[in-house]
Amino acid sequence: MSDRDERDFWDRRAAAWERRADALSAFSDGYGIPAMDALHVERGEVVLELGCGPGTTAIELAARVMPDGRVVGVDISPAMVAAATRRAASAGVSNASFVAVDAQTGDLGEHFDAAYSRFGVMFFADPTAAFANIHRALRPGGRFASVVWGPLTDNPWMFVPTLAAAQVLEADLTIPGPSEPGPFSLAEDGRVASLLHEAGFVDVTVDIVTDSRIILAATADDDVCTLLEVGPLGEAFDAADANIRQVAVDSVLGAIEPYRDGDAWRLPGSALKVTARRP
Repeated sequence: MSDRDERDFWDRRAAAWERRADALSAFSDGYGIPAMDALHVERGEVVLELGCGPGTTAIELAARVMPDGRVVGVDISPAMVAAATRRAASAGVSNASFVAVDAQTGDLGEHFDAAYSRFGVMFFADPTAAFANIHRALRPGGRFASVVWGPLTDNPWMFVPTLAAAQVLEADLTIPGPSEPGPFSLAEDGRVASLLHEAGFVDVTVDIVTDSRIILAATADDDVCTLLEVGPLGEAFDAADANIRQVAVDSVLGAIEPYRDGDAWRLPGSALKVTARRP
């Protein structure tokens, strides 16, 4: 996928991500907050967020660096940047700003104290160039922290619902290879650490973080819709009529039944918490 195709894809998905932003954060924070805590941002620091999406994470970072610190969120998608800008304005957050730029090659601006990403850096077509560019954007001693998905087989929260719905939606489900841009591009043992070392980072650590995607019985249909709308089947789900969408939801609920826990389903997930430092 070219940079333009990547931008256009995320522009098309921005409305769904903005609509489901709170639900996304409720799930992703179980993985993302440990990585954010490991970054140890302090009041007054200037922080770069990579792949800011609809802005929820930037707002959390902005609260941590107040009152004098700032956050700059970047995303390849202008539509995502617009969504993030709206969200920050609505929340009254004045110390977060957003820029549409390709983090692989674009000018990321000043030397930042820290850089953070929650499930954003797995989509780089050229991660070698991207991490070198991030390294340049940090001041000497600047820190980096990110969370990326672990192996597909350790994440039934994604593959079980996706496989169940794909047939109903008649979607062309192509799983990227282990080194191709996609949710699991950095899951291969040692790959993300090797890329960071190659970019010039030191003190690289990679730790496993586990959590669960919880689907509540009381809100099951809407919870599954969220999962499908923001996942790899998002465009196929949006294009389907209401009847087909409901069949897809019902198929997912049937497929996840082995994960039922009382009045909910708990779908396991595994991510990698990554930290590093520019010397």
